[in-house]
Amino acid sequence: RGGEYLDYHNGMARTYEGEIVNSDNKNEHIYVHRLPIGVSVGVCPWNFPVFVMMRKIAPALVTGNTVVVKTSEFTPNTSFDIAAMFNEAGVPPGVINVVTGIGSVIGAALTASPVPGIISMTGSVATGQHIMRAAAANMTKVSLELGGKAPCVVMEDADLELAANAIHASRICFTGQVCNC
Repeated sequence: RGGEYLDYHNGMARTYEGEIVNSDNKNEHIYVHRLPIGVSVGVCPWNFPVFVMMRKIAPALVTGNTVVVKTSEFTPNTSFDIAAMFNEAGVPPGVINVVTGIGSVIGAALTASPVPGIISMTGSVATGQHIMRAAAANMTKVSLELGGKAPCVVMEDADLELAANAIHASRICFTGQVCNC
Protein backbone atom coordinates (compact mmCIF):
# COMPACT_ATOMS: atom_id res chain seq x y z
CA ARG A 1 0.00 0.00 0.00
CA GLY A 2 2.91 2.36 0.50
CA GLY A 3 3.59 2.35 -3.23
CA GLU A 4 -0.06 3.15 -3.88
CA TYR A 5 0.31 6.33 -1.83
CA LEU A 6 3.23 7.42 -3.97
CA ASP A 7 1.28 6.67 -7.16
CA TYR A 8 -1.76 8.55 -5.88
CA HIS A 9 0.17 11.65 -4.84
CA ASN A 10 2.25 11.60 -8.02
CA GLY A 11 -1.01 11.64 -9.97
CA MET A 12 -2.26 14.59 -7.94
CA ALA A 13 0.97 16.49 -8.64
CA ARG A 14 0.57 15.96 -12.39
CA THR A 15 -2.96 17.35 -12.38
CA TYR A 16 -2.34 20.41 -10.23
CA GLU A 17 -3.57 23.65 -11.73
CA GLY A 18 -3.22 27.18 -10.42
CA GLU A 19 -6.21 29.34 -9.64
CA ILE A 20 -7.38 32.73 -10.78
CA VAL A 21 -9.48 34.55 -8.20
CA ASN A 22 -11.94 37.23 -9.29
CA SER A 23 -11.11 40.70 -8.07
CA ASP A 24 -13.39 43.59 -7.22
CA ASN A 25 -10.89 45.95 -8.84
CA LYS A 26 -11.08 46.52 -12.58
CA ASN A 27 -8.05 45.30 -14.54
CA GLU A 28 -6.68 43.39 -11.54
CA HIS A 29 -6.00 39.66 -11.75
CA ILE A 30 -5.22 37.52 -8.73
CA TYR A 31 -3.21 34.39 -9.42
CA VAL A 32 -2.80 31.74 -6.72
CA HIS A 33 0.36 29.66 -6.82
CA ARG A 34 1.12 27.04 -4.24
CA LEU A 35 4.72 26.83 -3.11
CA PRO A 36 6.57 24.21 -1.07
CA ILE A 37 6.45 24.68 2.68
CA GLY A 38 10.02 23.51 3.24
CA VAL A 39 10.53 20.95 5.98
CA SER A 40 7.66 18.62 6.78
CA VAL A 41 7.76 16.63 10.02
CA GLY A 42 5.85 13.34 10.08
CA VAL A 43 5.26 11.73 13.46
CA CYS A 44 4.28 8.07 13.14
CA PRO A 45 2.80 5.56 15.61
CA TRP A 46 4.03 2.02 16.14
CA ASN A 47 1.17 0.32 14.32
CA PHE A 48 1.19 0.09 10.51
CA PRO A 49 4.69 1.62 10.27
CA VAL A 50 5.05 1.28 6.47
CA PHE A 51 1.54 2.50 5.67
CA VAL A 52 1.61 5.54 7.94
CA MET A 53 5.17 6.51 7.07
CA MET A 54 4.33 6.56 3.37
CA ARG A 55 1.32 8.75 4.14
CA LYS A 56 3.76 11.29 5.57
CA ILE A 57 6.42 10.99 2.87
CA ALA A 58 4.36 10.92 -0.34
CA PRO A 59 2.51 14.24 -0.02
CA ALA A 60 5.65 15.99 1.25
CA LEU A 61 7.76 14.85 -1.69
CA VAL A 62 5.30 15.59 -4.48
CA THR A 63 4.72 19.09 -3.14
CA GLY A 64 8.45 19.85 -3.20
CA ASN A 65 9.24 19.50 0.49
CA THR A 66 11.84 17.63 2.46
CA VAL A 67 10.57 15.38 5.22
CA VAL A 68 11.76 14.34 8.66
CA VAL A 69 9.95 11.23 9.87
CA LYS A 70 9.93 10.55 13.59
CA THR A 71 9.11 6.88 13.94
CA SER A 72 7.93 5.04 16.97
CA GLU A 73 10.77 3.83 19.13
CA PHE A 74 9.17 0.38 18.79
CA THR A 75 9.45 0.16 14.97
CA PRO A 76 12.62 1.96 13.87
CA ASN A 77 14.02 -0.73 11.56
CA THR A 78 11.03 -0.65 9.23
CA SER A 79 11.52 3.08 8.77
CA PHE A 80 15.23 2.73 8.12
CA ASP A 81 14.49 0.10 5.46
CA ILE A 82 12.03 2.43 3.71
CA ALA A 83 14.53 5.31 3.81
CA ALA A 84 17.18 2.99 2.34
CA MET A 85 14.84 2.08 -0.54
CA PHE A 86 14.35 5.76 -1.35
CA ASN A 87 18.12 6.23 -1.21
CA GLU A 88 18.63 3.30 -3.61
CA ALA A 89 16.00 4.80 -5.92
CA GLY A 90 18.08 7.97 -6.19
CA VAL A 91 16.36 10.36 -3.82
CA PRO A 92 19.09 12.83 -2.82
CA PRO A 93 20.48 12.74 0.72
CA GLY A 94 18.62 15.02 3.11
CA VAL A 95 15.28 14.84 1.29
CA ILE A 96 13.94 11.98 3.41
CA ASN A 97 15.24 11.83 6.96
CA VAL A 98 14.37 9.34 9.69
CA VAL A 99 14.86 9.98 13.38
CA THR A 100 14.03 7.65 16.21
CA GLY A 101 13.74 7.94 19.94
CA ILE A 102 11.27 8.59 22.68
CA GLY A 103 8.49 10.96 21.67
CA SER A 104 8.75 13.07 24.82
CA VAL A 105 12.35 13.88 23.88
CA ILE A 106 12.85 13.61 20.09
CA GLY A 107 9.25 14.30 19.12
CA ALA A 108 9.07 17.26 21.49
CA ALA A 109 12.25 18.77 20.02
CA LEU A 110 10.98 18.36 16.45
CA THR A 111 7.54 19.81 17.10
CA ALA A 112 8.83 22.77 19.13
CA SER A 113 11.43 23.66 16.49
CA PRO A 114 10.88 26.76 14.35
CA VAL A 115 12.27 24.91 11.29
CA PRO A 116 9.31 22.78 10.13
CA GLY A 117 6.67 24.42 7.96
CA ILE A 118 4.17 21.69 8.79
CA ILE A 119 3.83 18.83 11.24
CA SER A 120 1.71 15.79 10.42
CA MET A 121 1.01 13.31 13.21
CA THR A 122 -0.95 10.10 13.47
CA GLY A 123 -1.47 8.98 17.04
CA SER A 124 -3.25 9.65 20.30
CA VAL A 125 -5.35 12.65 21.26
CA ALA A 126 -3.00 13.42 24.16
CA THR A 127 0.05 13.48 21.87
CA GLY A 128 -1.84 15.62 19.38
CA GLN A 129 -2.58 18.14 22.11
CA HIS A 130 1.12 18.29 23.05
CA ILE A 131 2.07 18.84 19.41
CA MET A 132 -0.53 21.60 18.94
CA ARG A 133 0.78 23.44 22.00
CA ALA A 134 4.41 23.08 20.89
CA ALA A 135 3.70 24.12 17.29
CA ALA A 136 1.60 27.11 18.37
CA ALA A 137 4.67 28.96 19.65
CA ASN A 138 6.02 29.07 16.07
CA MET A 139 2.65 29.21 14.29
CA THR A 140 3.59 25.94 12.55
CA LYS A 141 0.85 24.33 10.50
CA VAL A 142 -0.37 21.07 12.02
CA SER A 143 -2.32 18.16 10.55
CA LEU A 144 -3.49 15.55 13.05
CA GLU A 145 -5.04 12.12 12.59
CA LEU A 146 -5.99 11.25 16.13
CA GLY A 147 -7.07 8.03 17.77
CA GLY A 148 -10.62 7.28 18.59
CA LYS A 149 -13.22 4.61 18.36
CA ALA A 150 -13.25 4.62 14.54
CA PRO A 151 -17.04 4.55 14.18
CA CYS A 152 -18.72 3.22 11.08
CA VAL A 153 -21.85 4.50 9.43
CA VAL A 154 -23.78 2.00 7.35
CA MET A 155 -26.40 3.65 5.17
CA GLU A 156 -29.82 2.18 4.55
CA ASP A 157 -29.05 1.38 0.91
CA ALA A 158 -25.65 -0.19 1.64
CA ASP A 159 -24.60 -3.69 0.66
CA LEU A 160 -24.82 -5.12 4.19
CA GLU A 161 -22.59 -8.12 3.52
CA LEU A 162 -19.86 -5.89 2.05
CA ALA A 163 -20.23 -3.44 4.95
CA ALA A 164 -20.07 -6.20 7.56
CA ASN A 165 -16.96 -7.70 5.96
CA ALA A 166 -15.25 -4.30 5.77
CA ILE A 167 -16.08 -3.51 9.39
CA HIS A 168 -14.84 -6.91 10.50
CA ALA A 169 -11.61 -6.58 8.53
CA SER A 170 -10.76 -3.06 9.63
CA ARG A 171 -12.11 -2.95 13.17
CA ILE A 172 -11.97 -6.43 14.61
CA CYS A 173 -9.07 -8.07 12.78
CA PHE A 174 -6.83 -5.08 13.53
CA THR A 175 -8.05 -4.73 17.13
CA GLY A 176 -9.56 -1.32 16.47
CA GLN A 177 -6.29 0.23 15.29
CA VAL A 178 -7.52 1.26 11.86
CA CYS A 179 -8.68 4.83 11.43
CA ASN A 180 -10.57 4.27 8.20
CA CYS A 181 -11.87 1.52 5.94
